[in-house]
Amino acid sequence: MRPYLRYTFSNSIEAIYIEKSILSILNPKKTGVLLLNIGTPSEPTVKGLRTYLKEFLSDPDVIDVNPILRWIIVNLFVVPFRPRTVLPQYKSIWMEEGSPLLAYSTRFAEKISTKNPDVIFEIGMRYGSPSIEEGLIKLQKEGVDKIVLSPMFPQYAQATSGSCVRKAIEIIEARRIPIPYMINDYFYQEDFYIDSLAESIENNADYHESELLLFSFHGLPERQIKKMDESQEYCLRQNDCCATPSEYNTMCYKFHCHETTRKIMERVKTKKPFRLSFQSRFGFDPWIQPNTTDVIEKLPNQNIKKISVICPAFVFDCLETLEEIAIRNNEYFVDAGGDSLKLIPALNANTKWVDSFYTYLHRKFIQES
Repeated sequence: MRPYLRYTFSNSIEAIYIEKSILSILNPKKTGVLLLNIGTPSEPTVKGLRTYLKEFLSDPDVIDVNPILRWIIVNLFVVPFRPRTVLPQYKSIWMEEGSPLLAYSTRFAEKISTKNPDVIFEIGMRYGSPSIEEGLIKLQKEGVDKIVLSPMFPQYAQATSGSCVRKAIEIIEARRIPIPYMINDYFYQEDFYIDSLAESIENNADYHESELLLFSFHGLPERQIKKMDESQEYCLRQNDCCATPSEYNTMCYKFHCHETTRKIMERVKTKKPFRLSFQSRFGFDPWIQPNTTDVIEKLPNQNIKKISVICPAFVFDCLETLEEIAIRNNEYFVDAGGDSLKLIPALNANTKWVDSFYTYLHRKFIQES
């Protein structure tokens, strides 16, 4: 025992308890939280996009086909041509701080880091920088006692949360990082997340002026949904398979999306008609339906001319929200006869969202430290 901790106690158990209490105050345990996300190009250039897309689309969790076929798709069809096509889209939403996804992620990490000096937050991007490896190395240097791997995807999907966590574990094992870790797989149904989104809808003027609220989630190929169903007899094979919880859809992305939508609309006080759809289709395989663009283009013929759109799969605004929805799909909607499509911003670094996310992590992973 250190000299200044030498006291005389009649009860040795009491002495040990007090010694441990004093040591815990002098040397508090630290928890590291790695905020995981997909990633972003380093710059809005053809070179930057080629580097990013090659890494992104080479991931077997993203394009889950035969490795040879995946190499052909990525290196012969996508990487040589797609960067020039999508470059104007990235340029249209690029910020002074860089890509919106990284900018909003950084603001969130900086804000939540002020909550507790003994909880260290780092960003880890699956593709690009700052990488998952860089984040883990920083947490190790900070001397954290445990790590929470927290994908910033409310709804679980193998192509997002699954890929990020798998990569983090690979790095932890390869570098032999001797720190225990825990995983926050999803939070699609958690009150803090549902309440934050419901409040953002209720406080949005465009929502109140709209005639319909569209929930637009990122899409997935149908085969990736079916892979998560161990029975191979339920997901996308039974009518209304996403309507109610089942032992077969516990990890089903589409079910998570439907549950998120249902819970949010239960909390929103100002009720409006709403629909659910899926955006960002890629390739020729069947993707989960309905497709956001198809839904948007049909609404004017149903005499719905003003809509608001929220994208609950994205907690930070990015290309898919700021360009795909707010710019491109707004153009499609107007061309089809609509008046206006308004994006309800992502949660980003909203104070209540930051505070409630920290409270959730603290209750679930940190307070036992």
